[in-house]
Amino acid sequence: MRFPFLRRFVLTAAFLVVGGASAAPLSCKAELGEARAAQLVKQCSYVSPATHPPCSASNSCQLIEGEVLRSCTLLAEKAPAFCDTPARSGTFEGYLVSGGGIDNMGLRIRRDDGKRIWAWCGACGDWFRDTGEDEMQDLKAAYLGKRVRVTVKVQHNGGGLAGPGEDDMEPFIQSVQFIK
Repeated sequence: MRFPFLRRFVLTAAFLVVGGASAAPLSCKAELGEARAAQLVKQCSYVSPATHPPCSASNSCQLIEGEVLRSCTLLAEKAPAFCDTPARSGTFEGYLVSGGGIDNMGLRIRRDDGKRIWAWCGACGDWFRDTGEDEMQDLKAAYLGKRVRVTVKVQHNGGGLAGPGEDDMEPFIQSVQFIK
């Protein structure tokens, strides 16, 4: 070939087309199924103030969930109940949508009924990374969107968390199991 850079370009393009490039993220519809994706899109459309929000089942669930969480934060006390439902004791299945903290780490899970819960997670191990902002940590990207079964127990803090009083009732994750 007369132009060596052209040959390199053609080979690189062929490599990418044949499958050497990482695949695009799944659509939310493909990841969750039509009914659950439609539920997430409906929540996103309900809370998002964006003129062109990413509330489409053809986008990744992570993108849609990020818009829901951002919008719920903007709405603060006017946020609908699905934004954050007080955690209660029990076992729940859902998807990890966020997590982190400063002194104490917790997880936010979008349950199968569409409601989100937050619970403290002392048993999560090395799931968090530094954000570079005042000792804040958040959930590592590898865990976002993972389907889990969590067992939560609401109990007295007993000095386990920095901030809440010893007698305050707080939700603690007792176990996390990754499921398909």
